[in-house]
Amino acid sequence: MSPPHDFISTPAVPLDGPQWRYVLAIYALPGVSSACLMLQDRLGLDVLVMLHLAYAATRCGVAVSEETITAADALVGQWRTDVVRPLRAARHAIPRHQPAVADLRVKVQQAELLAEQHALAWLAASLPPGSSPPPASAVLSIRGVAAFYAARQADAVKALEEPEVLAAIERLQQALD
Repeated sequence: MSPPHDFISTPAVPLDGPQWRYVLAIYALPGVSSACLMLQDRLGLDVLVMLHLAYAATRCGVAVSEETITAADALVGQWRTDVVRPLRAARHAIPRHQPAVADLRVKVQQAELLAEQHALAWLAASLPPGSSPPPASAVLSIRGVAAFYAARQADAVKALEEPEVLAAIERLQQALD
């Protein structure tokens, strides 16, 4: 298992740089984490890619299109498959309220977050240099990102019209507007 593409030679972007602080701030808003996790579970949405795209649009003035979503997803897709998802699966497999393995669960969760920080740094490094400040109207269409990921799963497209999915999309859109 190797990092996607040639990230070892990618110019360093701080793991805790502005992109990471942005993601943490948005994720901490009321209702955002539960909306993100629900869309991740129901649609296969990559929360990190979605939040990166929000950062790129609102902080760097990047116009987000289907091509932009595709490129960001492709950039971290193998890392997500080989590293992030296995760490997440390991964390989920460790009982939450078992004192004997509580420290292990915490360490696996920390490793999962660190893997996501690396992916976000690679995504941030892929942003065009000298991106212009965003116009006041720069927003990301959460529905567009959700539809991109839903189209990749057989049953997920019809889930886009379910009330709880629509509510999660709306909550995320409000958080980013």
